[in-house]
Amino acid sequence: MSFWQNVENELQYQNISRKELASKAGFAVSGISLGINNGNVPNAELAVKIADVLGVSVRYLVTGKSDKIPESSCHAKLIHLVNDLSKLSSYDLETVSYIVNRFLANKTV
Repeated sequence: MSFWQNVENELQYQNISRKELASKAGFAVSGISLGINNGNVPNAELAVKIADVLGVSVRYLVTGKSDKIPESSCHAKLIHLVNDLSKLSSYDLETVSYIVNRFLANKTV
């Protein structure tokens, strides 16, 4: 995926508008469409600002790979799980968190 497609995915995931991102990072909102259409990557300074606003690494925006999740066969499953969890209500998310914590507490090392 391209830099701007990764930005678009992150905007959708975090429910942030293009306009909000552009305002916080200090560039014109049309820059996103231009970047997508032209396949351009912004200069390093702007890439860092965008990554900071989104709370992700520049490496993630450029490569689509996270520094925090190891690349493996379960990587895609983790991404889907996180996306599914983001769709839950706060109550349901707390319930899932409680269940996971119970499993972890009962796990013998």
